[in-house]
Amino acid sequence: MGRNRYSYRYSFIFACALSALGMASGPCLAQAGKLSLLTGALPPISASPGHPGFIDELARAAFGRIGVEVEVTVVPVERSMINANSGIDDGDIFRVAGIERDFPNLIRVPEKVLDFDFVAYTKRTDIRIRSWADLQPYVVAYATGWRTFDLNVKQVKELTKTASIQELFPLLENGRADVILLDRWQGQWIVHQNHYRDHLVEPPLGRVEMFMYLNKKHAALVPKLAKALADMKADGSYQNIFDRILKPLGTY
Repeated sequence: MGRNRYSYRYSFIFACALSALGMASGPCLAQAGKLSLLTGALPPISASPGHPGFIDELARAAFGRIGVEVEVTVVPVERSMINANSGIDDGDIFRVAGIERDFPNLIRVPEKVLDFDFVAYTKRTDIRIRSWADLQPYVVAYATGWRTFDLNVKQVKELTKTASIQELFPLLENGRADVILLDRWQGQWIVHQNHYRDHLVEPPLGRVEMFMYLNKKHAALVPKLAKALADMKADGSYQNIFDRILKPLGTY
C-alpha cells in the first residue's frame, strides 16, 4: 500500500509539472479532489505507524469544518516549503511566523496551531538551566540545522552537533554530553518510545508560535480556516486532540 501511495504521489507531482509547462491541462489539485498539505515535522507532531499525529488530525478537523478535504504528507523540511511556495502542493501546516519573507507565495493563517518549546534534557540532577547563558559550563549537543540553537548557544564548555535528533539521547546515555537541546514534543516522544530516564529541564529556554501556511491561490480559505481553528479552541475540540495525542507524553 505504501509503495502505491508514493508512486501515485510522484506521478501526481509529475503531472503538475507537465501542466506548468503547458503539456497537460487542468488544475492538478482539482483533479486530485483534495488539498495536498505538507509538513516537515516528526512524531508526535506528525503521524507514525500506529500513532496519530497532532498536526495531521488538527488539519483534517479544521479543514473539514470549512468543507475541504485534505491529504497530509511528511517530507523533508526544505522540500515542504519549496513545494508549497511553488504551488506543487497547497500548503505547509507547521511553520514559525515570518517564513513568508523568504517564500512570498505563502500566506500565514493567523490563528496559531501550537506553542513550540525549545528545551534541555540532562541525566544530571545537579544541573539548573533557566537561560541560554546557564549552558556555558556544560558539554552541550543539538542537531544540525536548528537555527534557534545556533543563535543562542554561545561559549559552552564543548559543543557537539549531530545529524539528527535521534542521535542526541545516546550522547546522554553514554556520558558524552551533559545537556542536549531539542523541542519538547519530539523530545518527549523519543523518551517515551525508548524508555529513557533523562530529565526534562523546566522552564523552556525559548518558545515560538507555530502556524499553518497556504499557497496564495487559496487565499480565500485563510480567514475561514483561522475562524475554524478559533472555533475549535472555543468549543473544546482542539483541546481534545491535544489531550489525546500530546498530553499523554507528560508535556505539562
